[in-house]
Amino acid sequence: MAALYHQARKEFEEGAYDLALSTISPLLQPAHGSADAYILAATIQELKGNRVEAARLFEDVIDLTPTLKREVAFRACSHYMDLQQPERALAALLKLHRHVPDDVDVNHSICSLYRESARYPDAAPYAEKLAVIGRDFDNWLNAGVVLLGVGQVEKAFPVLKAAYAARPTDRLALTELFWCAINLCEFELSARLQAELERAYAADGTTLDIRENVFRSLHWSGDEAYHVLSAIKTAETHMSKVAPRRPYRPKQGDRLRVGYVSRDFYDHATMALLAGVLEGHNRDRFEVFGICHTPERLRKGPVRQRFLDCVDHYVDILALDDDAADATIRGLDLDILIDLKGFTFGNRLNLFCRRPAPIQVSYLGFPGSVIGVGIDYAIADRFVVPPSSEPFYAEKIIRLPNSYQANDNKRVQAFRNGPRSVHGLPEEGVVFCSFNQTVKIRHHVFQCWMQILKAVDGSVLWLLDMRPAVQHNLRAEALKMGVDPERIIFAPKKPMPEHVKRLCYADIALDTSPCNGHTTTADALWAGVPVVTVKGTSFASRVSESLLNAVGLSELVADDISEFGRLAIDLAQDGVRQFHLRQHLIDARSTAPLFDTARFTKDFEAALEDICAEAARLSAAG
Repeated sequence: MAALYHQARKEFEEGAYDLALSTISPLLQPAHGSADAYILAATIQELKGNRVEAARLFEDVIDLTPTLKREVAFRACSHYMDLQQPERALAALLKLHRHVPDDVDVNHSICSLYRESARYPDAAPYAEKLAVIGRDFDNWLNAGVVLLGVGQVEKAFPVLKAAYAARPTDRLALTELFWCAINLCEFELSARLQAELERAYAADGTTLDIRENVFRSLHWSGDEAYHVLSAIKTAETHMSKVAPRRPYRPKQGDRLRVGYVSRDFYDHATMALLAGVLEGHNRDRFEVFGICHTPERLRKGPVRQRFLDCVDHYVDILALDDDAADATIRGLDLDILIDLKGFTFGNRLNLFCRRPAPIQVSYLGFPGSVIGVGIDYAIADRFVVPPSSEPFYAEKIIRLPNSYQANDNKRVQAFRNGPRSVHGLPEEGVVFCSFNQTVKIRHHVFQCWMQILKAVDGSVLWLLDMRPAVQHNLRAEALKMGVDPERIIFAPKKPMPEHVKRLCYADIALDTSPCNGHTTTADALWAGVPVVTVKGTSFASRVSESLLNAVGLSELVADDISEFGRLAIDLAQDGVRQFHLRQHLIDARSTAPLFDTARFTKDFEAALEDICAEAARLSAAG
């Protein structure tokens, strides 16, 4: 064996590459374990320009060579990446990782490859290791982006701070640390970083260096112009080229074939709102397709079964890539394809870029323009998208007569029955609540909440359970403002029916801004809890106004944050008005447009029919 290797080596040095490969080929068997032979053959293939074969040989020798594992693995990886085969590169690095699990470069590269393919959960273990052993800006930023992306905010925070400190002008480091600080309610830091980000955007001129998904921007900015620029950047970065719009030719006498696409066909806010509409569609006029990419682990429970029962056709695209899913949807011969996700986690917007249906509509899942993905229409109302906002939408706006938001009037009806103390609340005093997610609690809003507590003796603020670091930060801020931190009470997480049952023990719900409560506001109103909100400047910041108008309580919409505070204080000090508002909302469950599911479904169906009629006219005209 040694003789064959030395002969091949001599032939290689003489430039007889093909002869050397022929000589060495008997040694290229795992049983012989000749690492030097594999490396020589790989080097020859490399020099001959046969990069696929060179990469395979370098990958094969990773387990065989005792001293050159890193070198051959990274050479294999380099070839695979140049050949646009990142999965093969990843396989080589994972093989190397078994031998050197604490190697910084190996963990960094694996983390990067998973991250670039949006496989953040797979990247997480390597990001966690990198957070401990990382030594430079690239390591810290890589780890921090992944950890933040999988919700490990507290682990992401120190490494993102380290990345930002190392390179404070890097836009991605600034953006990621800003979002992390928002998630942790690090108010002073997030305010400083937001100011830096806005100054940087101002300096960019006409082309902003936007590094955040547009869904994030809705939580901290009420500027629709920025939202649409962020949406364009998100589409450019993550989505395919949009195919030309297809002509629409209606089928005479047939029912409209409507497909709903979502990841959230399970016990999720989308189904909490939409289930009654799916059930209530007029089957004489509509044929309903549930096009599902819900993860397997979530396909269980009564809400999931209800979804399966209320669609005419269940279409599973979870395991299909975009090509196969596109072909499947085209085969359904739909009139309308409705996206329920927008630019939120787990979307399949690349399917819409391919235009598998002649009419494509955005609804419910994303409060803003889903520009750049082939969406033709967006369903809204006059509050969330007034005429002045239309320039910020690529879609044609179709407005429903009341609120845009569907609601299900079959959900559990909550009434107070028993002491508040069962829920950790004091028996006396006003209970303010805000069950919105942490990222919606901005500093100016929290400061206003604290001013309200100071003005209303004996009152408490009831919030969702949050990370320990967030609870600490909120209580510290309360103390700084002269409010006893014990007046902030955190509610343990519960299944939605149990949560709604306890929600009715709150007296007044305080909204957030610039991103309102959406499903959260509907939950409170359904539970009989009046919601105080403030007028906004974007879809996400106008949702509560829309919902309040649809239950006949427009007087609870303040013009600005100062009036918001006064309105909440006045209401808290007027027990009679609280009683009447609660009774109004209890009655609204059976009378208000917001909770009239049958009426909403008819309005929604009329909108779909109008969309089809217009699309047919446009196709006929040209």
